[in-house]
Amino acid sequence: MTDLIRTFEVGGFRALADLRVNGFGKVNLVTGKNNSGKSSLLEAIRILVTGGSPETIYDILDYREELGSAGDAERLYSPTDLEPFCNLFNGFPDLARSAKGFSISAVGSLPESISHINVSINWFIRKTDSIGPSSRYEPASNDALDDVDSFPALQIQIAARTRVLPMDRFRRRYAMRPESDAASRPCIYLDPFSSRSTSQMGALWDAIALTDAEQEVVKALQVISPEIQAVSMVAKDGRSSSRKAIAKSSLYPEPLPLRTFGDGMNRLFGVVLSLCNARNGVLLVDEIENGLHYSIQTDIWRTVFRLARDLNVQVFATSHSWDSVRAFQKAATESPEDGVLVRLSRKDDQIIPTLFTERELEIVTRDQVEVR
Repeated sequence: MTDLIRTFEVGGFRALADLRVNGFGKVNLVTGKNNSGKSSLLEAIRILVTGGSPETIYDILDYREELGSAGDAERLYSPTDLEPFCNLFNGFPDLARSAKGFSISAVGSLPESISHINVSINWFIRKTDSIGPSSRYEPASNDALDDVDSFPALQIQIAARTRVLPMDRFRRRYAMRPESDAASRPCIYLDPFSSRSTSQMGALWDAIALTDAEQEVVKALQVISPEIQAVSMVAKDGRSSSRKAIAKSSLYPEPLPLRTFGDGMNRLFGVVLSLCNARNGVLLVDEIENGLHYSIQTDIWRTVFRLARDLNVQVFATSHSWDSVRAFQKAATESPEDGVLVRLSRKDDQIIPTLFTERELEIVTRDQVEVR
């Protein structure tokens, strides 16, 4: 099937003032120095694929700790004080430079209804209908200070629809729910530190429990420990908040916590479990090599390539590691046309992408060309 994203464009989003990547593959590894826009690229893909979901935007701001503290909930806003939204726009913290908002678009097999999105900051007032409890948002006057009841909000335009997300929904840390009419595709994001707590994996495990995907998870874990026979998630005292992953190994009489087998095992568990949940969608993995010894990374990449093909998942991963690049190249050699390496580099205020196909990757690793 055609990859969801072949060409990707983003303008005005975080560090990505004007970025176009033409030629993504089924499995993509994004490299570059710190502050070169790797994580921002993953965030932009995530926003587009989920149809500008409020839940996605909330999760992104919350993960970056940009929502402020709970004590900020009652604060007032002025046109020069629009965090956390300003953090999403190129030119932050200068609102004037962010006034045009940001746009994200893709060419591929994404549904047309979510292939282009525009986001801006605007001021609104809430209008309540004279009959019934329903209300709507209307743009405030040109001078927001003239409307004492006006408030800042994200205005999201996607397809023929405009969605307004008031800032107070984020400031008050309201739980965001997926919108039922969103034409989004499955999109799983794995942060660099997911191996710290396997309880985060509970919902993903439940989605594949008692299916063939369970064996895929076990098979992947055997790359690190061939003695692994089975894996599951259990809760202490019946509390879902205390769930942990356990594994049965032929070396021990009883199942043990997966963390007993090391951080690498937990990282691999998260990657493969996320892959199995992203069927017909997108998997985003930030710093994929975290916790994984260089000696097993080629086999792990082989697993990623195989599952991406079998489950029709497009993978976007970032890395700083030369070992990860070399392992990626070896696996890509066995999957012609599937693997693409993207190096992001900064020149002044611009982020410049350079793409390496499988054949070019072979030269890169053979000649030790610096691509991180």
